[in-house]
Amino acid sequence: MRVTPGRGRRLRVLHAPVEIAGQATLAVRGLRELGVEAEVFASPHPYGYDAPDIVPPSRRLAFARTVAATVRDHDVFHFYYGLGFHPLLRLSDVRGLRALGKRVVVEFVGSDVRMPTIEAARNPYYVRLEGEDDDAAELRMRRWTRITDGHVVVCDHGLDPFVRPRFSHVHYVGQRVDTSRHTPRPPRPDAVRPVVVHAPSDFAGKGTAHVRRAVQALSARGVALEYVELRGSSHSEVMRRCETADIVVDQLCSGAHGVFAAEAMSLAKPVICNMLAEYAATLPPDCPIINADPDTITEVLGSWLTRPHERHALGIASRAYAERHFDIRVVARRLLEAYEELPGR
Repeated sequence: MRVTPGRGRRLRVLHAPVEIAGQATLAVRGLRELGVEAEVFASPHPYGYDAPDIVPPSRRLAFARTVAATVRDHDVFHFYYGLGFHPLLRLSDVRGLRALGKRVVVEFVGSDVRMPTIEAARNPYYVRLEGEDDDAAELRMRRWTRITDGHVVVCDHGLDPFVRPRFSHVHYVGQRVDTSRHTPRPPRPDAVRPVVVHAPSDFAGKGTAHVRRAVQALSARGVALEYVELRGSSHSEVMRRCETADIVVDQLCSGAHGVFAAEAMSLAKPVICNMLAEYAATLPPDCPIINADPDTITEVLGSWLTRPHERHALGIASRAYAERHFDIRVVARRLLEAYEELPGR
């Protein structure tokens, strides 16, 4: 599906103004493979994801000129985290895009719209992250639903309690993984000391203390395992270490899986994650993720450490699932369908 920008040229899409877990650059790469002219406007990510196409200058005049050029050169503007080009403009720049007839949409990713009172009521393991605030989230969504005429992009149904009451058009596109860059390495059935990998970006939010406690308890019981915890490593290093994993533990407190789970599945790894029942019910029936929470992680992890052939089979199923649901070309087609529905002027 192709949004028609005008006579004689292809659709031009800009993703801005921040890179979160490599999702903007991966989305743009997928769009390019479908023949769309797409670019990322953002500062380089500290974890070393692919470099953006346009890095915003620090000087005010140069920044303004760069933004003006991107406005002239693109038809669809895909913003992240509720931000416009510059926070001081308070979304007046985004409103201006709509006045010019540009198509605009926002993608929310979690802490930008998660409301602590609602989340705590549905998730007994919820850990409030920095910046999560009911009033701020409500104001952010109210502003954006006016700008986009009720259109919003999210990766999956994990944010439904917040976005669905406030946006009339919710577009689910999926986390992005370039499966062509990941060589599948399913767990070896003959592993003597299975490797458990956990890569927390935030110790509290990912439930790292619960993972460590489970590993200690299992080790005390004499269960053979090697625990690898990655924090502050580059993205390429995390992926390299994950290639040796027999089990990957994503996150235990949020109630939904993240990008890391999708990446691990692309490597053909079994993934353990806490998924709320209402969220799990929205996933495809072939989802291979192993469900565990802080109270059950010890027993669940211990069980899978003793099932080498099932780990191998689950890893293969995980790779197939990633190809069907997370590959950048699959997601790009969903994005184009969303862009087709966006209002213009």
